[in-house]
Amino acid sequence: MKLGMSSYSFRPILADGSLTIEGLFDWLKANGAEHLEIATFSFAEAGKEPGYDLTAEEEIIERIEAAAARTGVPVSGLCMAANFIAPAERQAQIETVKRHVDLCKRLGAKFLRHDVVPWAYRLTDTAEFEREFPGIAAACREIADYAATQGVVTSVEDHGFFMNSSERLRRLLHAVDHPNFRLTVDVGNFLCVDDEPHVATRACLPHAGFVHVKDFYLRNFEPGPGWLKTYGGQYIRGSIFGFGDLDTHELLNSIVASGYDGFVSLEYEGGEPSLQGCEVGLVNLRRMLDEIRG
Repeated sequence: MKLGMSSYSFRPILADGSLTIEGLFDWLKANGAEHLEIATFSFAEAGKEPGYDLTAEEEIIERIEAAAARTGVPVSGLCMAANFIAPAERQAQIETVKRHVDLCKRLGAKFLRHDVVPWAYRLTDTAEFEREFPGIAAACREIADYAATQGVVTSVEDHGFFMNSSERLRRLLHAVDHPNFRLTVDVGNFLCVDDEPHVATRACLPHAGFVHVKDFYLRNFEPGPGWLKTYGGQYIRGSIFGFGDLDTHELLNSIVASGYDGFVSLEYEGGEPSLQGCEVGLVNLRRMLDEIRG
């Protein structure tokens, strides 16, 4: 496995200007990260995240290319927003995703994870899901087909509240039915829809093209501000990897046991300073994997 970071982990300090793109790659090299996965909105100006299109930011792209070449830290993939449930806008959304496929090829990244609905969109009822599902599957298939011609693997993640849960992800994978379409398996995000992380992770790992690891605190009541309410009414908050309520050691054991040997991105979204959370989490991730491998 190649262990690295998601740029999402550094979003607060990228947004306020205290960390530059060049400084990010320097940090990755200094801390032994083997790759960077780019969440595209990470480089948006504060408050301009919705609708952000990295493909339109030539200066930023050139800085990423230069920093990756200088440090030797490769870009492994891109993660981006997309929305396929508005028929009038669906084709435009598909074309935007295809442009990001092209950007992956330019950056030498082999993976693109795209959403299918806005992250915060919550399902109203089963009928809504069934109504939107065929259009979502068709859009994913068209993108996967195009990406195959560019040498880029596409995927959907257990992200948000709509296309989440191991069952829905595997159903989408079956409906798309394309060899170039995989899953990005995030061991923690299943909690957003109250899917048990260990069971859901093990169910999805055979279909993984990419893996995210993270940790959460989990409560059955609302402790106060800053906690995310899950679909079923629990509350979660990001933590340093290994500090939270997930059994991170056992989740990593499942990844190793599955035979997965691709890119692994650590995502940090806790309350401690970004660099502290990233550094301690990456150390913990390596230590746990070393213990598991013996």
